[in-house]
Amino acid sequence: MKFLLILFISYFVINVVKGQLNLQEEQCLGQIFSNLGVNIQTSDYCSSNYTGCNGQFVSVLNIKSYTSTHEFSQVDFQCFSKVISISISDLKISSTFLEGPFPTEVALSFHNCSTTYSNLFSTIINSNITYLSFDRIDPLQISNTVNIKLSYLNRASIFIFSIIKVSSSSDYIILINDIPAGSTKSFTQIAMDIKDLPPMDNIILNGLNIRTFNSPTSKGYSNIQTLKYITNFYIFINQGYSDFSEFALIPNQNNFKIIQMAGNLSPTPTGIIDLRNLSGLKQLILSLVSSDFNYQGHIPLNLPQTVKNFHISDGSFSVGVKEFLNAYPNISIVSIPGNQINANFSEWKNRGYDQFSISENNFQGTVDSSWCTTMTTLLKNKLTGDLPSCFACHLYNEYINFTVSENLFNPILPCTTLIPNLRFDSSSNILYLYGDDLGFYETDIKIVSSPTKSFNHLIYSKLFFCDKFTQSNLPEILTLDFTSANKTFILSTVEKPPLVDLVTVASSSALLFFDGSFFNYNKSSIKIKVDDLTCLITQTTFNQTSCLIQGSYNKNSLAQITITVESYYTTKLKILQTNLFAYLNQSTTVYSCSLDCNSLGGICNTLIGQCSFNCPNDCTNSLAGTCNSSTGVCNCYTDFQGLDCSLPFKACTSDCSSPLSQGSCNNQTGICQCIPNYQGLNCNIPSHYITSVIPCSIDGGEVLINGWFGNNNDGTHLLSSYNIVIGSLDCIVTSINETEIKCNLGAGTGTKNIKIINSINPNVIFNGNGLFNYQNPIKTCPNSCTSLNNGKCNSNTGECQCNDKFIGFDCSTPIKIIESAPPTNTSINKDTGGIELTNQDTIYEISIISLNEISIDGSIIKSHQLKGNWSSDNTTITPDSNYFKFSQKLINNTCKITFTIEEIKLKDKNFTFGTTTFKVEKDSIKLSVLIQDYQYQSSLNTLQLIFYSAVGNDSNSNNDDCNKQDTSIDTSNANNQQISNYIQISKNSKTLVGRFINQVIADSRSTFMSSTIIKDNNNNSSSSVMLGLNLPHCKECLIDPDFSVLVSPDFKESCNESTNKNKWLIPVVVVVPVVGCAAILTLSVVLYKKYKYNLKFIAIKLKPFKE
Repeated sequence: MKFLLILFISYFVINVVKGQLNLQEEQCLGQIFSNLGVNIQTSDYCSSNYTGCNGQFVSVLNIKSYTSTHEFSQVDFQCFSKVISISISDLKISSTFLEGPFPTEVALSFHNCSTTYSNLFSTIINSNITYLSFDRIDPLQISNTVNIKLSYLNRASIFIFSIIKVSSSSDYIILINDIPAGSTKSFTQIAMDIKDLPPMDNIILNGLNIRTFNSPTSKGYSNIQTLKYITNFYIFINQGYSDFSEFALIPNQNNFKIIQMAGNLSPTPTGIIDLRNLSGLKQLILSLVSSDFNYQGHIPLNLPQTVKNFHISDGSFSVGVKEFLNAYPNISIVSIPGNQINANFSEWKNRGYDQFSISENNFQGTVDSSWCTTMTTLLKNKLTGDLPSCFACHLYNEYINFTVSENLFNPILPCTTLIPNLRFDSSSNILYLYGDDLGFYETDIKIVSSPTKSFNHLIYSKLFFCDKFTQSNLPEILTLDFTSANKTFILSTVEKPPLVDLVTVASSSALLFFDGSFFNYNKSSIKIKVDDLTCLITQTTFNQTSCLIQGSYNKNSLAQITITVESYYTTKLKILQTNLFAYLNQSTTVYSCSLDCNSLGGICNTLIGQCSFNCPNDCTNSLAGTCNSSTGVCNCYTDFQGLDCSLPFKACTSDCSSPLSQGSCNNQTGICQCIPNYQGLNCNIPSHYITSVIPCSIDGGEVLINGWFGNNNDGTHLLSSYNIVIGSLDCIVTSINETEIKCNLGAGTGTKNIKIINSINPNVIFNGNGLFNYQNPIKTCPNSCTSLNNGKCNSNTGECQCNDKFIGFDCSTPIKIIESAPPTNTSINKDTGGIELTNQDTIYEISIISLNEISIDGSIIKSHQLKGNWSSDNTTITPDSNYFKFSQKLINNTCKITFTIEEIKLKDKNFTFGTTTFKVEKDSIKLSVLIQDYQYQSSLNTLQLIFYSAVGNDSNSNNDDCNKQDTSIDTSNANNQQISNYIQISKNSKTLVGRFINQVIADSRSTFMSSTIIKDNNNNSSSSVMLGLNLPHCKECLIDPDFSVLVSPDFKESCNESTNKNKWLIPVVVVVPVVGCAAILTLSVVLYKKYKYNLKFIAIKLKPFKE
């Protein structure tokens, strides 16, 4: 049993896995071989030249016999269920062969087969035939008319029908287009020997190949006009003349890309044949056109500009050929052989053709070198002079030798101009071969170490590429054989300066030889300097270069030699340089340095192989120090310093408190240079300052002062020597450290200056103008809230609580408002950082214009202009708010100022600023200013930020002038003793009200801030006001104002209405709580509905930035 199982498995492996033929197909194949008279073993069926198998089935049949008389029919092949190709040669076939059936789609090819061809196409062919070819037909087989109907070809997309040699037998072959009008039929290719061309206007065909023995009849030839759906058309006419002008009659909407025609063309006595109707034509190949085909000696054609390949041969063109070609700049391949052209080829320049042939003409003159970048054929002309070296160097290639032969060129000299170079592009892994006279054929260039890798041309003679290398497998050196030039070159694939091993001097001459590697073969790219003398290159290879010194020199001297190699034939010129030393009277061995001396700023001393460095300015011409050539560092004499010893050296008289890190010595001046918080000859005097103050009440008490006050590191008990004066009262110090002073102050009121004096250094005084404000627990309100009928004062907060019928910061405005309020529009200027509020014909402007540094005596030390210097950083749009951010850096200062505008859109928003909590209503604008890292000229100085407000008229407004009023400014409520200061600018019954909270956050601490009305000496206008916010000495300051626009009575809505109508007043509230150095600004329009208590807000939409 086991033996039978093994036997079965063996049979299965041998017969099934090996692929034994299906029994039925094996029997059919045996019968075919019997009919052919060949004897083939069954086991060899699938390996014979007659058969191709796919597993158990025959897929390809290729049967032929010169002796068999059997007539093969379709029946002989019906048993092959999966055959895809049947080729029959030199046999007789049945005239019903094409009727089938065939079990699968099949390609049929018949070569020199005999049958009754007139009957073969008498009926439609089987639908499974997709490819049908008859070739090498014996003309004797075509004795009767063979009608081939296009509809009978059924599904065959490719149809070929040709006799062995075109002859009169082709006159019996008739192609009939029986496809009904109004319908179309598509083919891939039809190639036939026929008498006439049928109408083809409903046939879509990629390729049509026609051969005729005699020229077609006029009727048949006129059917060329119907070939509008033919893409590629090839026609050969054995004898007679054809009228090429028929192609000009093809409709403009056609598919033509290629026309290739061979045969005599009729003369064109009527003029030029206009082929511009063939608007997609790429190739026009006209051969054997005859000497009659011209118009007054010109090529009688007008081509479309789409033609890229043009060939015309065996004509006669005496004039205008060069001008004809120049008229078509898109033609890249030109072939004009055998056209009896008699012209001076010296005048013909290459405009960038890929191929150009003028063979077998009568051209005279020389060949310009511009033809070196084109595959040019010059055969059989009368050209003279020197054959360009790009051809002359490669005559070992037989074809190049042939293409320039049978001319009158001068004797060919040995090739010296072939100059190859290699460069590898690591980004694309492409190795480029570039240079001069490199040749034309890729097969002529061999990579010796990698024979399977080859180059492809980009520019003939100039540029080739190989994409078979990567950076990891590319050697630094390759050897190339140029077989067409019989030359071998060693080339570098990397940009590497020459490596010199030995310098040899020729006896009794100025000729130097440099042996080494990484030179090149281009003499013009190498330059050698011997000291200051030029050394003229005499020869160069990869391993050796020689040069002749120009001019007189000391033969017994040691010379510094510089060799530079320019990167050749590249768009980016790169200089590769080698420096060395050599004796001029003997051979010199060159030693390379292990370090890259050039990148280190020195040169390699090649006599010993070590780097040598020049010192800066030769240590000031050796008068101020000595040079250490091993390091390139100057050793300066006692009174000098610096890299080149050019700076004087002066010692300071003290240590400048450098052990305490308070200063250092400026050795050029001999004067101590102190850090910002210290001053004095020895940098031991602290420059104390205040950043914030927590005051006491009006009854007196403890005061907390934050800032910087020095230390006791120098042993002087500095911190115990401070005296504090606030106003006119001494504040008795109870505790003190480097950043905080506590002292007790007597009773008082109002805003006071703080003066800090240290008894050890009584000349160093910090005067904090307006930094102290007594805290009154009972707060006053602006304008005492007008009257008790209007509102009452909250003495805890200093804010008015208005009665139901009044609004405003002082409750002075009655709530009498109409439904339609004039809208206020807001826009932001991205250049100035300013905000404009426009209400009818009145425009208010709010901006931050400058930052001033203030000295202890109140004078301006430095003023920084901010307006017009902002840059827009970003804009963020959210459902709740819109954010606009600006910034600028001060010139010649480390300070950065950040300016942010927030539009509150959907609902009111609460903010906490210092010790104050306040609400910003929706449709308002909140602005913040952050000042960071201001570089003070003295630590005793402080800052002042200037706000500017102005009012004017809108010149584009058409409103009448019943509301026109002059501008008035009210500063009576600018009171530092209130929680907020108020300033009003009124015009045209509208008022801009500025509110400033008297707080600032300096270095993360909230402190009092005073405000000052500033007179503008350069502007006498009564329509603007400037307010200075007095900031302490701080590293980071944050200021936070907000602006709101309110609508109230005292404005005439219409000048045509009676005066007892409700009027409008627009107060603009500016709230400035100051925190550090930052500010917040808010804008909102509030409408108070007449006779009601609820408020209606009108949204102010931000306009786009002004340009």
